[in-house]
Amino acid sequence: MNRPVLLAGLALVVVSGCLSGSYDEDFRSSVQRYREAGDFQRLRPEPHKLAADRLTLQVPKLFEAEDETGAEPWTKPPFLQDFPGFRVAFKKSEKVAEVELPFVFSVGALTDNKSNPDEIKKRILAQVQKESAFAKASWATREVKALASKSLEWSVLKLSGQQPFERVNAGNTETKNTPGETQIWVASNPQRKVTAVLVWRLPEELAASIPLEDLANLVARTVEFKEAPEPAAAPDAAAGAPPAGFIATSAALPKRPAGP
Repeated sequence: MNRPVLLAGLALVVVSGCLSGSYDEDFRSSVQRYREAGDFQRLRPEPHKLAADRLTLQVPKLFEAEDETGAEPWTKPPFLQDFPGFRVAFKKSEKVAEVELPFVFSVGALTDNKSNPDEIKKRILAQVQKESAFAKASWATREVKALASKSLEWSVLKLSGQQPFERVNAGNTETKNTPGETQIWVASNPQRKVTAVLVWRLPEELAASIPLEDLANLVARTVEFKEAPEPAAAPDAAAGAPPAGFIATSAALPKRPAGP
């Protein structure tokens, strides 16, 4: 085979390989996009807005109950009654051996001078470590690919083992220590002065049917921090009223009618 033909053949192989590599990369990207689109179908399409729209996130569709008061015992972990910036909690109940067990997602949002993430994490950890089972608990860092930005750094406190869970048996509600998992996620945007606190709680009996880890990561990807709204413009002066700063002069004052 002469040299020109050999070089042409090699060039064709190289180009073909490049095209194949590009195709494979595009294919993998497409598969990933479709997979992610399927995952996000598990969330409510409309973002849930909190703290005067300073924090938004998407909530899993599976939740049935919602409470914004924090008065219901299931809304907060018993060892985190001082829940920083509590705003709302969601619950899904499932029956296991005739006992109703809760899967709970609670959300806190703190803004402006209350949004310091280090202080919030200390406040949470001090309460958690009072429980003997979690005396050595510590924060771990997790990077999550966010939809609104390249990635968001979360501090995560993962608490596994015996802990209190609400149970409903034959209409009677009780709190009992059983195996399960609590995950506390904290992230902040210092520029916008907003911090999110996400708390997930799942009894071990529901772990096979509810993918806590997947849902926690998925919701974290939807979290967005918003700027404080611009202050409303002052209303225009009422028609006929003097403008601000107007000082009446003797020429502008009405004349007193002449007396008798």
